Amino acid sequence: MSSKLKRVNYSIYLNPVNSLSDRYAVGIMQKWVNERKDMLDNPDDGLNLHNSLHMHKNIYLSGMFLHLLSPTLSAGLASSLGDDSIKMATLKQHFDACGLMIPMAPASESAISRQDLDGLRAAVDMSPLLNEIQFLRSELQQANESHQQVSKDHQRHFAQSSERENALLQCQQKTQQELAETRQTLVTLCTESSERESALLQTQQQTQQELIETRQALMSLCSELAESVSANAVQPAEVTAPDVIADEAIASEIKASEDVAPDGESVTPDMTELQQALTEEIRANSQKREIAELKALIKAQSQLIKTMSLTASADSVKEQPGDDEADLTTTIANMQKVKKKGLW
Repeated sequence: MSSKLKRVNYSIYLNPVNSLSDRYAVGIMQKWVNERKDMLDNPDDGLNLHNSLHMHKNIYLSGMFLHLLSPTLSAGLASSLGDDSIKMATLKQHFDACGLMIPMAPASESAISRQDLDGLRAAVDMSPLLNEIQFLRSELQQANESHQQVSKDHQRHFAQSSERENALLQCQQKTQQELAETRQTLVTLCTESSERESALLQTQQQTQQELIETRQALMSLCSELAESVSANAVQPAEVTAPDVIADEAIASEIKASEDVAPDGESVTPDMTELQQALTEEIRANSQKREIAELKALIKAQSQLIKTMSLTASADSVKEQPGDDEADLTTTIANMQKVKKKGLW
């Protein structure tokens, strides 16, 4: 049924400043607008609201009727619109001016039947329409409430989604920051480890070099000690030469004493025993001095090896210093063997 209706919108232009009719029309239309607002707010004015929907249609169609009947009559009525001019006398004057005569029918009572009254009452009964309007209004209110609820749910869901996104973004930023810090720490640790390895390698190389130099010095010392022992072995033969003079002096003194001895007996001391005692004493003093120097050197060497072993790594201690200490132990054992043989 709605597809058969045609909606017509038409705009008219009024000049309330220069035209009294236009000014009066604007006031009447403003009054109608206010009345329509009151009808919309009051559910009991459904009938008046329905009639107001067709009022403008009736006004336009009645004006069209007058225009088609007589354009002059329509223009005259429009120009004479006013509060004091809306009456039958004004209408009769315009009809007379346009040459239109209204035939006067004899007055008679209008015979209205009972059936006509029922038809008019049925036509005026707007209860079904009011019920339908009320139903539509309730449905519209429910639809508005449902729309508001959906809008609230959507806003709440959007707020929760925003909070989750913010939390996720913060967690991601925190994770990236921790990852960057961990990476920086790892780079620092790698750098420190490389530096420590380089320092440890340098220390190990330096320790090995010092051990080699110490071993060479110890070997040189052993060689010198062996040469000294060999020299001490042949020393008595060399010492007898300067001792001959001392023996001769002692012999001359003894001989002189023999000459002056009161009892006239000669004293012949054993020069060989005296030379051997002197040689043994010189050899003993030399051996004591060399043994003291060797013990001091061995003690210093042991302390140096112990200090270098503590600073070196565990693997280096297991690989290199063991061999060096074994060589040192072997050297000391060899020296003890030489001592036991009586070469010193």
